Amino acid sequence: MNNKLNLEIGTKFGKWKIVSNRTKKISNITNWTCKCECGHEQFVPLNNLMNGSSTQCEFCSKKESGKKRRKGHKLISGDMWSQIKRKAEKKGIFFDLRIEEAWEQYVHQNGRCITNQKIYLSGYPYDKDKTTAVLVLSKPEDGFIKDNIMWVDTNIAKMKGDFTYGSLIMMVSSIYHSNCESNIVDLWESSDEWWNEKTID
Repeated sequence: MNNKLNLEIGTKFGKWKIVSNRTKKISNITNWTCKCECGHEQFVPLNNLMNGSSTQCEFCSKKESGKKRRKGHKLISGDMWSQIKRKAEKKGIFFDLRIEEAWEQYVHQNGRCITNQKIYLSGYPYDKDKTTAVLVLSKPEDGFIKDNIMWVDTNIAKMKGDFTYGSLIMMVSSIYHSNCESNIVDLWESSDEWWNEKTID
């Protein structure tokens, strides 16, 4: 314990915690040995601790700032959403879709593609290598609107070729459900029924 300053080991200032009585003079300012909640340890100027200008390490501060600036929603990162919008704009595709609506569609599909395989969104920060979900259009001519979107696996998206997504989905679904008694056309016309009855938990 330092009686002069009345500071004890374990005293907290935000995410900082004093972990030692060892101090260091830097530019005639006393610096205390502190550890951040993330585990990072360093000397922190006492006046910065006392006036609240330092409450966490630089790494946590940058991470927190990034979260405040992010424009994403749930597991759809702001960077991913911006890319989707930029590509649509570049191709002249109509775009009137909110990120919350795209997320609702992902939840509605239980995070699965039309082939029933699990598809993933990386969340924040955006990691393209860990993202296997791609937002596509049922009818390209209608653009990005709430009732004209679905999430598919990246490989399914690449298979499009000259197919419309509607015909591609019907083809893939027909193959996947070839042993099912349900009529694929009826399932395609009623997507709610398809997802509720055919999705495997």
